[in-house]
Amino acid sequence: MLNLIKRRDKASTSNYWRYFVKIGESKGGKERARYNCCNKIYVTDKRKYGTSHLNHHVMKCDKRKTKDVGQMILDMQGKLKEKKIYQVIHRELLSNIIIRHNLPYKFVEYPELRTWINYLCPYAIMVSRNIVKTDIGRMYMKEKIMLKELLASIPSRICLTSGLWTSINTEGFISLAAHFVDLNWKLNSKLLNFCHMPPPHTGFELSKKINEFLQDWGLEKKVFSMTLDNAFVDDVLQNTLRTQLLFQNGLICDGEFFHFRCCAHI
Repeated sequence: MLNLIKRRDKASTSNYWRYFVKIGESKGGKERARYNCCNKIYVTDKRKYGTSHLNHHVMKCDKRKTKDVGQMILDMQGKLKEKKIYQVIHRELLSNIIIRHNLPYKFVEYPELRTWINYLCPYAIMVSRNIVKTDIGRMYMKEKIMLKELLASIPSRICLTSGLWTSINTEGFISLAAHFVDLNWKLNSKLLNFCHMPPPHTGFELSKKINEFLQDWGLEKKVFSMTLDNAFVDDVLQNTLRTQLLFQNGLICDGEFFHFRCCAHI
């Protein structure tokens, strides 16, 4: 009798019990179980019927093959389980929202947002603005490395555009964009830099800043041309920068085709 009890306990730990729930005996005294996915009822008396019919149904059931979330999160008793939250993915999605919609870092600390997330899933841990700032900085460096490798892999020269912008509070910002044809013959335009540019905004200081950008991206010997606004300060910028690039053998035709004036600005 003791051996029989042990055999029954061992049978209850079989793999197919992840999908079936015991529902008691039928009127004829046969043990029965219900399959969680399709609610089909089977006789489960192993001594008389075996378990091959149960395993066969598990393998061929159409509802189990579909990616039905409601079925995927059922536990051994057929009850709904809490979906596992991966904090790394959770933080990455938060960072993507902030980047995509130009939101402030403190967005993740809004009380209403935290209440909503806690209602949807109490296991999701909301982070602070400082952690999100670090995550976004890490994402930027990852994308920068990928773009650097792409720019280094293309055999063609790169055209540049740059501009100086002053905000309403008189703060200056400088931008640098790269335009190139990739290995698939597709035109790409990538914003390389957009950062604060403190005064003085002279042509020499602007050329010095752009030269720092080019060295950081490893493009000082891959430049073909540069398009700038039609302004005197930009004339000084391109003359100074062209001299620096020629000294490094970074231009073709002695820089004859280096400078272009912005048609829209003219």
